[in-house]
Amino acid sequence: MIEAVIFDMDGLMFDTERLSKKTWQKCGEKYGYIFDDEIFDKVIGVSSKDAEKIFREAYGENLPYREIREEKNKMMINEIKENGIRIKKGLHECIKYLKDNHILIAVASSSDESTINFYLKLAKLSNVFDYIISGESLLNSKPDPEIFIKCCKKLNVNKENVLILEDSANGIKAANNANIKVVYVPDLAKIPEDVEKMVYRKVKDLLCVPKLIEEINMKNSH
Repeated sequence: MIEAVIFDMDGLMFDTERLSKKTWQKCGEKYGYIFDDEIFDKVIGVSSKDAEKIFREAYGENLPYREIREEKNKMMINEIKENGIRIKKGLHECIKYLKDNHILIAVASSSDESTINFYLKLAKLSNVFDYIISGESLLNSKPDPEIFIKCCKKLNVNKENVLILEDSANGIKAANNANIKVVYVPDLAKIPEDVEKMVYRKVKDLLCVPKLIEEINMKNSH
């Protein structure tokens, strides 16, 4: 039986990956760097510390990563404050179903805690989740399973009764490394074929999740 559902945030709950990519590229150009699609496929789902490592490996040690990131974050926050946050299809319906059925819900995101709280507040989802874990509280970011293992311990649920919702290769790998069922909800990142084979199910949007949970629970009740 599914007792808890863990949500990734960027690209899964909120349509923020496109905006993030656009602002990274805009800020990069200002400093004379062209950031290609490949770099974003690698950094989606990882902590800022690991993202810095990936960017430096690709663009060299002289890359003013922190300055670009700070500018990118300011630009992105201003854009979201001005235009609001775009919520992914089915998010509110999915959360309502889980709440109505007394299934625990958590956010496990590599983003900073302040960013998570800011987005949740804008989406009117503050105080809705049973637990929130951010990239700052981890020693290792996705694809390491630490984030999901900590989450399960905090929720006090067995891994076999948990479902993880993810949109990135790093997130799927982390769930797989934690040995927890993961549902892939595609967004911006390209997922390699070998990673897609790790998923329990692929669905087109969050509206499909309640039906999938019903299926899993029905199968397990026999």
